[in-house]
Amino acid sequence: MEQIADAEFVERARSGDRGAFGALIERHQPMARRVARGVVGDEETAHELANEALLQAYLSLDRLRDPSRFQSWLYGIVLNVC
Repeated sequence: MEQIADAEFVERARSGDRGAFGALIERHQPMARRVARGVVGDEETAHELANEALLQAYLSLDRLRDPSRFQSWLYGIVLNVC
């Protein structure tokens, strides 16, 4: 099965496809949790902060300049939330 690029999911999500953003969450939530856990050290708090970062990413998706850099953009959001 062909791997769909982040940029494609971002464009679909920007067009209102909630499932596309769900796919981005599924793909990048483990990274978001790892980063948050590395910053705060607590699993439960890291889970909450990662979810907050994903929500912020969804709400500001229109501000992402280069959709192919979604992962690094989300990484920065996670760090800022933490």
